[in-house]
Amino acid sequence: MNNPGYVIRIGVTGSAGSGKSLVCRRFEQLGAKTLDCDQIARQVVEPGQDGLKGLVNAFGPGILDREGFLDRKGLRNRLVQNKKNKAVIERILHPLIRKRMCRQMDTAVRSGRYPAVVVEVPLLFESDMAQLFDVTLAVTADESILVERIRQRDGVSGNDAKKMLDLQISQQEKERLSDHVIKNNSGLSQLFESVDKLFDKIEKEFLTS
Repeated sequence: MNNPGYVIRIGVTGSAGSGKSLVCRRFEQLGAKTLDCDQIARQVVEPGQDGLKGLVNAFGPGILDREGFLDRKGLRNRLVQNKKNKAVIERILHPLIRKRMCRQMDTAVRSGRYPAVVVEVPLLFESDMAQLFDVTLAVTADESILVERIRQRDGVSGNDAKKMLDLQISQQEKERLSDHVIKNNSGLSQLFESVDKLFDKIEKEFLTS
C-alpha cells in the first residue's frame, strides 16, 4: 500500500493486568489518537443513558448507589459470581459501546491530525469488533504476573483475580486471533521499546509501498 494520508485503525486487547493502557499511552506519545472502550463503557452507563437503564431493567435498582450511579463493584461481583450475568451485561452494553466507539474513531480520522487511531478494547474478539480495525494487537504476560497485578490494583484475593481472568477468552486465543503480540513481563522501558518497533513496522506496512 502506498497511501501516506491513510489513518491506520489499531485495536489493542489483552487480559486484565496485561498493560493495555500502558501500550496505548505509548502509542499516544508517538502521535496516535487513543480511545479507551472502558471509558466509553462508563459513558454509556451514566445516569440517564440507555446503558444504565438497560442494566436496571435487567438486574433491578439494587445495582445503583445512593446517588443513582452504577455501583461498579457490585456489578463486578455479579460477573464473578455468575457467568450468565456476563452475557446479559454484554448484550445490553456492547451495541452502545460499539456505536459510540465508531463515532469517536470517525471523528478522529476526519480530523486529519493523526497517523493512527488506537483503541483499547478489552473484549475485542468477544464483542466481535476486530473487523473494525486494520490491525489487532494482543498484550500478554505470564498468568502469575497478571494475577499479582490485578491483586494489587483492585485489592482482591488471588483467587478473585483468577476468576476475573476466567471471564475472558484465554491469552493463547487472543494471541492466535491477533495480528501482533507484545509480551509485557519486563519493565516499562522494554514495553515501550516493543511498541516503538511495532508502530514503525505498521506504519511502513500501511503507508509505504
